[in-house]
Amino acid sequence: MRQAFFGRPQDSFVPGGAHVAVYVVPVFAGQLLVFDVDAPGVRGRWLPWTVLEYGANPYETAAALGDDWCEGAVSALEVVDVLSFPYELDGWELALVFRAELTTPPRGDAHRRPVLVAPGRLDAIGPFDPVDLLRWVERGAACDPGVGRGADPLVF
Repeated sequence: MRQAFFGRPQDSFVPGGAHVAVYVVPVFAGQLLVFDVDAPGVRGRWLPWTVLEYGANPYETAAALGDDWCEGAVSALEVVDVLSFPYELDGWELALVFRAELTTPPRGDAHRRPVLVAPGRLDAIGPFDPVDLLRWVERGAACDPGVGRGADPLVF
């Protein structure tokens, strides 16, 4: 088994490389807000995400994503999960997932149309399963990993 040590920062994905990604799960009025994206080279349903810049603060990156995609309507931002995914060309992604509570839904633009999805209508988005999305949207006591252990909630 190999440990996760990384080389110099790169400008793009490299075969066998690794990256840390920041995802934002926008929630408005108890519903997941996703974006139907129609831009050059990119189409489909997405959550805001980016690759974390070398040495950057994940919270600041998530806040900037929320401001950009959700038009500054974020009233609360919290880390809700850390996940590991295989990535193309034998790569690896460490995903830091943040939940963003919104005060108003964004208007969107010509390339990003916001869509509210009721909890009972969730489908997989990117690498995330519907059960994960539901857990992050609801954030109820039953979803809290610290419940029943007498401890503060843990990320992982």
